[in-house]
Formats: sequence, structure tokens, C-alpha cells
Amino acid sequence: MAKICLTYFASQGTVTRHYREWQKGKETSTNPVASIFAWTRGLLHRAKLDGNDALRNFCVDLEKSCVDVIDKDGIMTKDLALAIYGKDMKREHWVITDVYMDAVNVGGVSPSFSNS
Repeated sequence: MAKICLTYFASQGTVTRHYREWQKGKETSTNPVASIFAWTRGLLHRAKLDGNDALRNFCVDLEKSCVDVIDKDGIMTKDLALAIYGKDMKREHWVITDVYMDAVNVGGVSPSFSNS
């Protein structure tokens, strides 16, 4: 049987800079969506290999919540707001990372799963 190697990764060039700003107590708005999807894609493959429907459902729900918070609720990080509003972007168009993640969490995603 051939071995397959799947790789999912997120390129986050600004994460270190934002972390340093956060350490100084400054407001940061880092988009976590790529990192979340990199993890969920790997976990989805693990769920497929293990036949773990609960893990699969968790990943699908988390991805949906990430997208819905942006598309339906209009809650987004600064980079996404800049892409949407351009030069007309105002501070009220974007939130800091913690606020975005809290909104995703409110979406009802619960990481309780087992392989039974």
C-alpha cells in the first residue's frame, strides 16, 4: 500500500510581530483562520483514518463557525476588514483577536469527542 503524506500549514508572517506588540500591552488583530484551518484539515484526516465521527464533526463545526462569524455576523480581524473596506476602513470595522475568537467560541463549538 502506498503511503500518502498530507501537509497543511498556515503562513503567518505577522504572528511574531503581533505577539511582541501584545506583550507590550498593545492592541493586536491577528487573523487566526489560516492556522485554525491548517489544524482542522489535519484533524479531519486523522478522524477519517480513525473513523472518529465526533472529531470530524468538531472540525466541520469549527470551520463553519470561523466563516459564519465573518460572513453572517460581520466580525473580523483587521486584515479582512482592510480587504473589504479598503481606504474607507474604520476602527469599528474590525476587532482584536480575542474578540474574534470569543465570537467563534459563542458559535457553539464544543471540543468534546471520543472514539466511541
